Amino acid sequence: MTQVRGHDDDRISTVVAETRGKEPDGTDVALKIRLLEGQNAVFELVARGAGIELSLARFVRAAEDVFEDAVCAISRVDVSGQKLMLVAAPRVPESLKEIMNGAIIANCGDLAAIAAHRHEPVVITDILADPTWAGFRKQMLAAGFRAGWVQPALARDGAVLGVVTLFFPKPRAATTGELEAVDAMCALASIVIDHQKRAEALQSADQRFDSLAANLPGVIYQRKVTPDGDIRYTYISEGARYLFGVSPEEVLADPNALFECNGPEYRETFRRNLLEASRELRMWDVEAQLVTRDGSVKWGHAIARPRRLPDGSVVWDGIILDATRLKKANLELSAANRAKSEFLANMSHELRTPLNAILGFSEIMRDEHFGDLGNSLYREYAADIHQSGTHLLEVINDILDLAKIEAGKLELNEETIEPISLVESCMRLVRERADAHAITLKQVLPENLPHLTGDARKLKQTLINLLSNAVKFTPDGGEVTVSAKIDADGTLAITVTDTGIGIPEDHLAKVFDPFAQVDGGLDRQYEGTGLGLPLSKAMVELHDGELTLESTVGIGTTATLRLPPSRVTA
Repeated sequence: MTQVRGHDDDRISTVVAETRGKEPDGTDVALKIRLLEGQNAVFELVARGAGIELSLARFVRAAEDVFEDAVCAISRVDVSGQKLMLVAAPRVPESLKEIMNGAIIANCGDLAAIAAHRHEPVVITDILADPTWAGFRKQMLAAGFRAGWVQPALARDGAVLGVVTLFFPKPRAATTGELEAVDAMCALASIVIDHQKRAEALQSADQRFDSLAANLPGVIYQRKVTPDGDIRYTYISEGARYLFGVSPEEVLADPNALFECNGPEYRETFRRNLLEASRELRMWDVEAQLVTRDGSVKWGHAIARPRRLPDGSVVWDGIILDATRLKKANLELSAANRAKSEFLANMSHELRTPLNAILGFSEIMRDEHFGDLGNSLYREYAADIHQSGTHLLEVINDILDLAKIEAGKLELNEETIEPISLVESCMRLVRERADAHAITLKQVLPENLPHLTGDARKLKQTLINLLSNAVKFTPDGGEVTVSAKIDADGTLAITVTDTGIGIPEDHLAKVFDPFAQVDGGLDRQYEGTGLGLPLSKAMVELHDGELTLESTVGIGTTATLRLPPSRVTA
């Protein structure tokens, strides 16, 4: 019993068809053999990657072999899900094809559309004997058919993928074996159509990916590194042609076509570094010079992420960006910075000489070495000039020292340094300001600290900067502690810890930038040029050391100066 929508009066009719008749001996076996042969032929085409038209054309031949007096047609639901498109129907008359092809499912314009709309089979044993199908009688008779079996091919989720239609020239009831064969044929049709849908979706995705990759300003690639060290590219985008002057086909055939475009220095270490990164599954992030086939020099920035396969191979998914313009801009900026630093370094004499004169004469006037100035305001003005000039000289000295470091012109005056004496002398210089704010100064230094080799003035300047910052940013009644120790690897670590206001985490990275201010507003509470920490860091690095900061807002800051074992003496 099958419920279908009648065409003539647009009403639901119940069609009762006798579909099981008596089977002659041996018929079922022969039918199953023909069915199996047809299925194998279709599966072979699918496995070989044949298109849906070829596969379903072979499906129709198989169906007509199974049902020897049948004319078969197969339709596929279009991408909108609204229409049935005829895919293969070589023996169906053209008049009937015109009705079937493009039939709107919701309109139930033909038998296939009805089956698709109802998600159920439609069986007509004799079009003349069943009044339900009066609307289709003229069409079928004109095409020479008296019976029709129609069944939808369903996906796993129940969605209709297509419809299989069998027409017969004579009245025909389906036997049990034939019904099972139709079920099997529809299952086969579902597999073929679903496979094609997946292939089309994959092809569409590949096309979108290729389009995206082709329009990116760089190269997208996938390479595979085997356990024995073989390197192959499994995909590379068209960007290789633009960036390297090499076609993707050449790279896929021979990766050396790409490797040969690496700059000389990068080329020497590339393979070793890649194999090492593959073993460690380490992120690949490299900027390197490239030399294209036409001799052009470019810069590339390669970023790739590795993943290991079960066989031990490592697959790298990556991108190479054209960094030429950025690199040139950075080189030009570096050159400009060097020129600026060299200019400032060379201006040392011109800046300091007039300032020293201002300081000297203002000091003479302030102290009245050559007689009474007469008015006390003159003495105050002279004192202000001297104080302001001293502050300006300190700022200029910091700027010039930093410029000399950047220009590579600041040299170290090496000598033997006693760390405890160095710390104590620095503490004396900041004690007055600490006492003015009731800040406790502590030093925790082991008695057996070894001596250092370095520039005493520069290390003293560094430590004074750290202590001055600690005192300046610690509220009244707080505490600043200096400690030192020798680490297990022989490094000397001098630490300045305060109970001050702390530095927000997102500002920690920029405190070592010249002129940077954590509190940068016009109404900021704490004075300073923002040169103390950058200069301190630069001076420590001149000693092959390291200066680091750790801070928590409201808790305090810890600055640690580390000098390498090579500067620690017995």
